[in-house]
Amino acid sequence: MDTQFEETSRAEAGGNTPSGHDNFLFIGELAKLTATDPKTIRFYERAELLSPPRHGRFRTYLASDVRRLKNVLLLRKLGVPIAQIRQMFDMIGGDADILSSDKAEAMLRQHLEALQGKQAELSHQIEQTSSALHKLVA
Repeated sequence: MDTQFEETSRAEAGGNTPSGHDNFLFIGELAKLTATDPKTIRFYERAELLSPPRHGRFRTYLASDVRRLKNVLLLRKLGVPIAQIRQMFDMIGGDADILSSDKAEAMLRQHLEALQGKQAELSHQIEQTSSALHKLVA
């Protein structure tokens, strides 16, 4: 978003100073702040992990949305499925410190066990495939 359009948009949305003073961010600002593509942010909105308020025709993001997006990004980096992230948010809230919650810890332990199970399965499949290839080559 170019600066002139952004300032016009901000004025239309009811703000006329840079972000920190308005208490909200536009999607481009949130994307920069979290090093995330705006398309990714919109994807998480469609997945109902974010639901920003609007100022006129513009989505605006509050500090709680920033924390929530950071939680989503962290959990996705850990491989947590979107449905499970929704469950976590329903149980503990999305803008809380996700890693300090006992409920989140329990869910992450379950996720780790599932990952370890997949890892064991993949290791077995690798061994089986390697064995099959050795038989083909021999």
